[in-house]
Amino acid sequence: MTSFDPMRGPPATSKGTMGVLRIGGLTAGHLTEWRVVISPTTGAPTLFGEGRIRRYYTQALGEVVQAWLTPAPHPARIGRPKRPPAQPFTLTGRIVEINPGHITIADGEIARG
Repeated sequence: MTSFDPMRGPPATSKGTMGVLRIGGLTAGHLTEWRVVISPTTGAPTLFGEGRIRRYYTQALGEVVQAWLTPAPHPARIGRPKRPPAQPFTLTGRIVEINPGHITIADGEIARG
């Protein structure tokens, strides 16, 4: 992993194109592109996601949200053994920024399976 670059942000630990957001047990939206990074200040996972988020959830700043995320498959390399597929996981954290097309979840915890 590379060091923190303030112009680009920290490197992504996981990326994907499929995800579901749930707030209070209700589906709040679907992510079409997302990435998870480790915050350089807190050391906790942070999610940056884009997709379709229902408008009435834009008032939910500070609320706990669960994101079910499916990572993108690993790229194949000629001459190298195929890596196992990335497993889906759940990230639970607090909403720090939300609008109908973008969400940022900070202080997250990752649960596999």
